[in-house]
Formats: sequence, structure tokens, C-alpha cells
Amino acid sequence: MINYNFIFPGQGSQFVGMSRDILISNRSKTLFNETSDLIGYDLLDICLNGPEDLLIKTKNTQPSVFTLSILIDQILKESNIFPTAVAGHSLGEYAALVSSNVLTFRDALKLIILRCNEMEKANNSNDGTMAAVLNASKNDISQIISLAKGVLVVANYNTKSQVVISGDTSEVNSAIDNFKSLSKKIKCIKLKVSGAYHSPLMEFARDALSNAINSLNFNNAEIPIYQNIDAKPYQSAKEIKENLILQLESPVKWNETILNMETKTKNFIESGPGKVLIGMNRRISSEICSYEANSISKINSIC
Repeated sequence: MINYNFIFPGQGSQFVGMSRDILISNRSKTLFNETSDLIGYDLLDICLNGPEDLLIKTKNTQPSVFTLSILIDQILKESNIFPTAVAGHSLGEYAALVSSNVLTFRDALKLIILRCNEMEKANNSNDGTMAAVLNASKNDISQIISLAKGVLVVANYNTKSQVVISGDTSEVNSAIDNFKSLSKKIKCIKLKVSGAYHSPLMEFARDALSNAINSLNFNNAEIPIYQNIDAKPYQSAKEIKENLILQLESPVKWNETILNMETKTKNFIESGPGKVLIGMNRRISSEICSYEANSISKINSIC
């Protein structure tokens, strides 16, 4: 029997018509009906038909990516493909919690909806943004961040050659200019986001999310979940809760997460739309074998 790590994508992997053959199934309608009941409108229709400017709104993106990720997780398991460990990138960590039976689908979805609302409030309280930085060394990154007088941090350590910075819009813009001045090899891409996620600017959302997390029943994980906060595996419900609260304002240590998971098995399945994480895997380790699961045919090819 082949061992697999399941990895779950976050915001940014969505697109109109994603995983259409999966979304038009009866199973999909059942799960998306539960999501639509909680948010108050037909999210499945937005996923299938758009418009894109509606799908990319955080309040729609996060529940849609999460619901589709769990739908794919269920189909994989019904096909006798099970994870030996799980991890999720930012939002994807909530899907990993459901996959490992730490949370129910409904409880995780309630947290995600609250998370979206509180993050939006935090965004409205400050002017923040994010940018991807490619081909900068650790020293380059430390040097540029040290120049900031306001909030500027690394939000995502995605691969050896890609990080995402987050903070005050003015500081991110200055950092982009400084990186460009530092070396022609360094590339910066401003992200189309409405806030400075995984930074201290999310402090405004902490209390409400923390209270909601602590009010829910978390089970011990049935399999290890590698959490964003430190890239280490956890199974204790108490520790998982604490780490999930810290995740809001802390960097996603994805590169380290994948390398740690690789020591257990080199086979990874991305349970979600697209193949963003598979692309990262290729840049993290040449020894990893990654599988897409964003369509029925892709899932059947794994079997």
C-alpha cells in the first residue's frame, strides 16, 4: 500500500469553473448546500458560473476552496486512498483539521466564515497588503525588512526562492522598490489581496477567532497534522487549538513543512482546485512525487 501526504491549498487557488466534473456531482450539491445554508446564498453557482469578481471576494473564496477541498478528500478516501499525514497552506489548515477528524466539516466552516468576517474588519482598520518576493536570499530579506519603520514581516516561506511579505501598504511598496534596487535577479509581485494576512495587522481579529476556536470541541488528530506555525506534526487537540490561534498573525512555514513531511513519504496529493502546491513542491524538492486530484480523471489515475 502506497503512503500519501495530503496537502490542502489556500486562498488564491480558486477560479470560475474549477473542478467542474466534481462540482456538478450529487455529492457536491449535498456538501455545498450545507455551506450555502451557513453563508446565506448559493456558493456552488458562483463557483461554477462566476462572475470572477464575486468569487475572488474573501468571503466567497475561503468557503469555496475549503468545501471543494473536503469534497475531494472524501472522494479520495472512498477510492481507498488515505493520508498518513496532512497539512494545509493558511486557509488549507482548516481542511487538514477536518481530514484528520480534529473538527467536523460544519464547525470548521463556521470558523472560516468568522475568520473571513474578522479579517475583513481588521483590513478596514488598517491599510495593509502583501507581495511575493522571488530569488532573494535570507540576508536580502532580513536587510530589507530591517529598514521598515512600520509593520513589515515575512508572511509565507513558500519555497527556497519564494517568500511573501506582508504589512503596511507603504512599507510593502517601499520594500518592493528596495528589493529591485538590491538586485536585478529579485522579482516582486504585488498580490491582489485586501489586507496584510499573517502579520501583526491581523491582531484586530485575534480575540473573536480565539474565542470561537476555544468554544468548539477539538478531537485529537487521527493522523499527524503539520501546522503552519512551526512546520511540526501535532495530534494533541490542545496543542492544535493553540497553534491555530497563533496562525492568524504568524508566518506560514510551508517550505519547511514539506521537507519535514517528505521524511515520512515522498508521495503528495494536493486535495483542492488547481496545482499551486504541486508547483511549490517541485521547487522545494526534486525527490517528491506529487499528484493532482482536481478532477475525477486525475483521482482515477492515482488509483
